[in-house]
Amino acid sequence: MIETRRLRLTPFSRTDFDAFVCEMLTDPAVVEHYHSYRGKTDMALIQRQAEEDFWEHFEESREMHGLEIFAIYSANDSSKFAGWAGLLYTSLSDQYGGPELQYMIAGDTFGQGYATEAAAAVIQESLSKHSKLSIIATVDIPNLASIRVLEKLGFENEAQIEAYGSSEMYLYRLPGN
Repeated sequence: MIETRRLRLTPFSRTDFDAFVCEMLTDPAVVEHYHSYRGKTDMALIQRQAEEDFWEHFEESREMHGLEIFAIYSANDSSKFAGWAGLLYTSLSDQYGGPELQYMIAGDTFGQGYATEAAAAVIQESLSKHSKLSIIATVDIPNLASIRVLEKLGFENEAQIEAYGSSEMYLYRLPGN
């Protein structure tokens, strides 16, 4: 578990995953920049796709690479699932070197700094265990909020790339690791 000034991050569990699918993948504000989930309403389809897109990658990153994905909760309300953050080995990791920082924040917590605070804690925790990680991140070009998060964390924009079904993505890298 990781605790910050305002957040409590716990290893992502199956219960957290179910809350994520039900609460976040059906929220139009959350999936605005996740192309394959926009406009979907069939919960069985969303659940099946999320198993492949998220759960399987989370488990693989844990088992094969020793990287943890964390559920995010407010330190003041431990019952309210606020999102997740972690480093994952993705299809881009081999191509661009290193695990990818990923996070999703619940729509009702947008603008509160949770993404920045949680991602900073995850990076610090990961670097304490794996000191020589080269960390990358991708962001949908129109997603200005996530661009601001990455830049606050010290990531630098390297290039526009095609990833996750979109040619409108930036690749960022955290320098110095």
